[in-house]
Amino acid sequence: MAFEGFLDKLRASNQGKLPFEDLYATIYAKLYKFFIEDKYMGSDLLFMLTYMAAIISADASRPEIFAYTGARSEYVSTKYIRRADLLVKRWGYSYVEALSNVAKKIENEMLFSMVNRYANAIESGVPDSDYLKRELETIRNIYKSSYEQGIEMLKKWGDAYISMLFSGALVGIIIMVSIAIYAPDNIQGTLMTSYVLIGGISILGIVTMYKAVPADPKTHRLLQGSPEQNMIHRMEKKVVPILCIIVILLLLLGMNFGLVLMLIGMLLFPLGVIAFIDDGNITLRDSEFPTFIKGVGAVQGGKGTTIAPAIQDIDKKSLPYLEPLINSVFSKLNLGLDEDRTWQRFINDGGSYLIYKYLNIYRDALKLGGKADTVGQIVSSSMLDQVLLRDHRHTISMGFMTLLVPMHAMMVAIFLFLYHILVVMADAISEKMASLGEAGAALTSGQGASIAGAMGGSMFVFSNFDKDAIGFYVIIIITMLTISNVVAGKIVSGGDNALVYFYSSLICSVSGLLYIVAPIITGIFFMIPVFEGV
Repeated sequence: MAFEGFLDKLRASNQGKLPFEDLYATIYAKLYKFFIEDKYMGSDLLFMLTYMAAIISADASRPEIFAYTGARSEYVSTKYIRRADLLVKRWGYSYVEALSNVAKKIENEMLFSMVNRYANAIESGVPDSDYLKRELETIRNIYKSSYEQGIEMLKKWGDAYISMLFSGALVGIIIMVSIAIYAPDNIQGTLMTSYVLIGGISILGIVTMYKAVPADPKTHRLLQGSPEQNMIHRMEKKVVPILCIIVILLLLLGMNFGLVLMLIGMLLFPLGVIAFIDDGNITLRDSEFPTFIKGVGAVQGGKGTTIAPAIQDIDKKSLPYLEPLINSVFSKLNLGLDEDRTWQRFINDGGSYLIYKYLNIYRDALKLGGKADTVGQIVSSSMLDQVLLRDHRHTISMGFMTLLVPMHAMMVAIFLFLYHILVVMADAISEKMASLGEAGAALTSGQGASIAGAMGGSMFVFSNFDKDAIGFYVIIIITMLTISNVVAGKIVSGGDNALVYFYSSLICSVSGLLYIVAPIITGIFFMIPVFEGV
């Protein structure tokens, strides 16, 4: 209450607004458009048109179509249908006028075009059923085309990202060698160039790849998910905070950075493996669900039965990954348990975003009196399109990861091996120059002076090598490369956010292993020859 009173006083003293309220609203609107509306519009528009085409089979009137669709707040596109419905019911607009006015506020081209086509169809007297069936096919084709274009862009930018990041790493290596040779006064300023370059390449590549494809969530992210998702949620609440505390303490105590990375990889490995298994299970369930829902709809429509007898009649043996969930639903429905809770448990245990969306569309359409066979066909076709597109993306992402991990290992290895070679050279040269200083009296007269000058000049280039500063520089670069490649792998592959644990475990383990073995291998295979008799 006191805080609300404070806010009221601020508004009263600032013409009814909080300080920076307009700026905050503008920033929030832009972020919402970038991260939510633009990313989810394609898939949500497909969900919305599938829903509208499904309920039209129940002979829903136009006001019912707008009211029911506008109430589906989980789709980002339905808020514009809801606005049009309000203009009609509260302000007396016609549907053509309402849709035309709403379209003026729409920035997304796909939705803008769809709303205008709907207004033109109504104005031309086209029945809603005919328009929605044709529009659903149009949106499917548009979504498929935009998704495939995004995948091609993702493929090209994925290759470009790896090439640019590798080039940036090479520039960082050149900078490190240059510092070892010339020892400039402002070392940190020189190193900052490398930080900015690699950071800029990482941000550019990640943002571009993120924008390339529309959002395609795999998990429904409800409070209760699949057994794997529930296990991850329970484990991460303990593992992640403990890991953060341990890592901070080890870094403060000066523990070997490679061991810290290996520890991160090992502790995140169980979470990553579970997330990877869950991702694979969802992919398999999604591939079977279109067949399942189409079969159930056909049986319900053909026999005029409820959903429980229809489930009994379908061939569950052809659906091995959905069969346990289907049998569970069938048993609960036969026992007379609540149908809504039974299907909600099916959605939770399945863990799939697409099953969550399309099963609700199917059941809502049937509750409104829709024809089961027609609705099943509509839902099955829309979901199948998305499943096939996702399979294409999976192929691209596997190729990207197959290239990303070895290239990451190569970049880190080049940095580490070259750094340790420079350290060995600097130590050997410093030791030799110290011995030359002891024998300086023998080399300061006659030809000895020229020999000392020549050897001292050639050795001096590595004598001021700042091992600590460059070592810290290498750690920062490895950290930047590791974080960047983890995020890039997640963006390209898609899936649930828990897959970050899998990629973090994989890439951190590779980086940590190289950090540990690099000085050992360098010490074995790289030896500075000792010149005797000088």
